[in-house]
Amino acid sequence: MNRKLRTALLPLLFAAAGSASAGVLTLNGVVFTTTYTGNVLTLEIDAANRSGGWAAATAIDALGIKTVGSFDSVKATSSTGAAWTLSSAELNAKGCAGNGKGNGNNGKICYSGGKIDLADNMVFTFAFEGSPTLGAPHLKVHFVTAGGGKAGSLLSDDFPLEAELVKAPVSSGGTEQGKDEDKGETPGSLDPVLMPGTEQGGAGGGASAGGPVIPPTGIGAGDVPEPATLAILGAGLAGLCAARRRKRPQA
Repeated sequence: MNRKLRTALLPLLFAAAGSASAGVLTLNGVVFTTTYTGNVLTLEIDAANRSGGWAAATAIDALGIKTVGSFDSVKATSSTGAAWTLSSAELNAKGCAGNGKGNGNNGKICYSGGKIDLADNMVFTFAFEGSPTLGAPHLKVHFVTAGGGKAGSLLSDDFPLEAELVKAPVSSGGTEQGKDEDKGETPGSLDPVLMPGTEQGGAGGGASAGGPVIPPTGIGAGDVPEPATLAILGAGLAGLCAARRRKRPQA
């Protein structure tokens, strides 16, 4: 890569990386990661290397989130295509069957339905309406065996406090990047699959972060003369030198 181009790009890459923040929990070889932008919370579960009490688990069939403050409604999407529905009860060892009313008044949601096979990169997105607090959610996940029985212990833990994920604006030749934020959208693009019947109220959808870093204009191959241009200049200089030699007075 051209040295000038590398020099110009490095500060932009560091600025973009510095804006990222995530809450991470790791238990029995399973990694749970949350990020949020505005009222959109994204949960990723990487479970291909599960062990310990979840070694025999093959799927999950319910998950719950609480301690997310007050909100009016929530809409869930998933990369897994899960056909899950929202319950007003809290998640316990038997599924969404716990006591207490969920949703906005006490910051609880519980989704359950058909089994989702465990794998890496299982992404769930929750778009809230209202005024939730998403920096340190409490996550519950129900693991099951191939036969549908409970596997290991019910995950029930708080994520560490995290900062909001904000895509750093990048200026490129007078063109500002990060326009997604200006439109009130989550940066990047994830094509989520709507969980049928999971929408509560008029909540909006969300997407995951990502996007190319565009180098500043005026830097690149245009700074180096093309070979054809060099050949023309060389021929011109040679012609000038020959003309000067012919015009010298004879001694």
